[in-house]
Amino acid sequence: MPVEWSPKATVTFIAGLLVAFWGSTLVPASSEILLGVRILTASALFLFLPGALLVRLLNLRVGTFGPFTILSVGLSFALVAIVTVLSGLTLPVFGVSAPLAFVPLALVLTLVVVALAVLVSSTETTLPRLNYQLDVSPMVLALVAFLPGIAALAAIVMNQFGSNLGMYVFVLATAAIVMLALLQFIPQRLYPFSLFVVSVSMLLHRNLLSGHVIGADIQSMFYTATVVGSTHVWGPAIGGSSIAVPMVSAVPASVTILTGIELTTTYKVVYVLLFALAPVGLFYLTREIFDTEIALYGSLFFTLYHLSFYFTPDKQLIAELFVVALLLVYFGTYFETLGSKLAGVLLAVGLIYSHYGVTYVFGFSLLAAVVGLFVVQRVVGDVEHRLSLTYPVLLLFGATAWYAYSSPELIATLQSVPLSLADQVVTLLRTGLVEGSGGSYVSEGSGTLDDMHLALYILFTMLLSIGLAWQVLAQLYEIHTGRSPKYVEYTALAVPLFIFLGSSYFFTLNLWADRAYQIVLVVLAPFMPIGYRVLVEKAGALSRRVTPQAVVPEGASWTVLAVLLVILLAFNSGFLFAAIGTSHSATFNSDAHDYVFSNSERAGAGWLIANTNVSETEAYQTGDVERPQEIPVFTDIVTSQMLRSELPESYYNTETRHFKDEWSPQFEIENIDRGYVYIRERGVSETNTDVPTSRLSSNNETAVTSAHNVVYSSGSVTVVSVRPAAFADGTMTENGTTTNETNQQRLVPAIGDSADVPHRTTRGASERV
Repeated sequence: MPVEWSPKATVTFIAGLLVAFWGSTLVPASSEILLGVRILTASALFLFLPGALLVRLLNLRVGTFGPFTILSVGLSFALVAIVTVLSGLTLPVFGVSAPLAFVPLALVLTLVVVALAVLVSSTETTLPRLNYQLDVSPMVLALVAFLPGIAALAAIVMNQFGSNLGMYVFVLATAAIVMLALLQFIPQRLYPFSLFVVSVSMLLHRNLLSGHVIGADIQSMFYTATVVGSTHVWGPAIGGSSIAVPMVSAVPASVTILTGIELTTTYKVVYVLLFALAPVGLFYLTREIFDTEIALYGSLFFTLYHLSFYFTPDKQLIAELFVVALLLVYFGTYFETLGSKLAGVLLAVGLIYSHYGVTYVFGFSLLAAVVGLFVVQRVVGDVEHRLSLTYPVLLLFGATAWYAYSSPELIATLQSVPLSLADQVVTLLRTGLVEGSGGSYVSEGSGTLDDMHLALYILFTMLLSIGLAWQVLAQLYEIHTGRSPKYVEYTALAVPLFIFLGSSYFFTLNLWADRAYQIVLVVLAPFMPIGYRVLVEKAGALSRRVTPQAVVPEGASWTVLAVLLVILLAFNSGFLFAAIGTSHSATFNSDAHDYVFSNSERAGAGWLIANTNVSETEAYQTGDVERPQEIPVFTDIVTSQMLRSELPESYYNTETRHFKDEWSPQFEIENIDRGYVYIRERGVSETNTDVPTSRLSSNNETAVTSAHNVVYSSGSVTVVSVRPAAFADGTMTENGTTTNETNQQRLVPAIGDSADVPHRTTRGASERV
């Protein structure tokens, strides 16, 4: 049942929020209560209400609370992004030197909210109401509701005591929720909330392991957000490809400025809540297209895929939310009204502002879907559909124009894709494998558990393939017999996405295979349970024919699929690896060499900035193309990702070089000829045999520290200064001190965790497109 809001009530409510928000910021007090008021009111005013008002103003067909919330949040973030960009570009023209400072930014957004409220107040406002009448056991409801708390507690126990006991409890609790849904102890109307809670918890249990963002690409996003937040300026002159995706670089800075929370909290909490809406939106979308069971298990498959919760939500994950929101609007309205078209434009801007890779994948897939339906109409039979060439053309053209304007570096990367693909074709013909492709993953099995994990993914992919093939054939048959299948556009979009997934087995297209898989799951995930149901139903029908006397129930039993999803959770979380051997995930192994970076590991970069000739170039502020001589910083391939947020090459006169990688797998000390060596102790292998390319052997570490000067050591990080060849006579070191002076001060006391300087994933999550 909807709740009616009169124009007076709407205006009064918003006015009250505005008074509370501005009052909490204008009163000169540092009270935690006032900070809490500011956080709550700013979040409601700028991250939810603008979209909620737009949903009503644009007359979008939203009948339930869930889709209403998703669209409200998506449209609100799109508006914040647009206001951030436009303020950064236009306010300096009027003499505002810091357009993204609190007062101008909050004032502009306040005017936007007031304008929307005035427009909506002239109409009859109807908003959905959440139904609280749930027929569910209090114990089950408590388990679902407190799962995020269990996740947070597990992370705290891991941080404080190094114990993974809480992680075991958390994974078991999550598995229990999946099985309770199977046994129908969780009512269907609680499925969306359960999916949201599971998604939030999966993200929190990992993101709370560190006070810093977790992952690879997110490191450079974080540094750009730091620059925007400290300078209160946004513009292409800042440089780097991160500036082209303001939704995950400038907007987090804006959220921090508006709410007063830390930037890391914005990424690790606000953006966690934001991405957690994606599987919920997928559920609502596919429940309408298919049915509740397909929607539930498809959304769980999407949620439990490892890249959905392995990192701090960055450009790819946030872009997937906007894809889901766009599909919700499209299949709810088919863009038949001016309001729905405007909502589509705003959400498309949110997508473009979030990730270029996802934008182009879905843009070209939409284009292929239109062409495919045209071919079907000519070959199979007439079919009604509402896809148009206008959608993908405008999306691709708008995206390209924006990226060309905002980041020449990004355009250069995009232009290199065809040449890179040609190189990969040659590599494939010569070696049969392209690094980062699905084929390279399949060939890398290193143990029984790894092989089982791979086999599980192959099984899910086979089910997905069967489900999509069944859906395609069923709809082609309907078209051939003169009927017009519903939601044929969804299937038409799924086919080119599946072809893209298949191509990732051979080529990367600047997206590693596991990232490509995660992107397409936004649409393809529901076809996995469809494939499972087809197999079970056909097997049951065959069994009844072969043995008529046997009692074989009709329909699909979801027990096996639910168990398979629980096993997927056990693999992807690191549970099974920790239970049987050693987990390579920091959630179960605090010594894991992954992408959870501690303050003490980052502190060495701060020491370099404070005590050496490493410095900011300031080229992004002056537009000066002249750069001082770059200083090499040698490190392993995982630590190099951390340095993207500590010493990014676009902002500092440094050049990060790898000790070794897939292309040069052997460590050569002769290559370390000048600059500094940054050794993160977790990047040093305990043995000297079978050392992966992501680590140094202990002998390698000894060779480096013996041959050169250790200038910093904290127990977590060792920094070594390397004399350049030009100073081999011993008269001067790179730091400007004599060799004797450097040798006398061979070890500088560590500064511990005090260096928190502004801050560049698993292998498959490294920055491509």
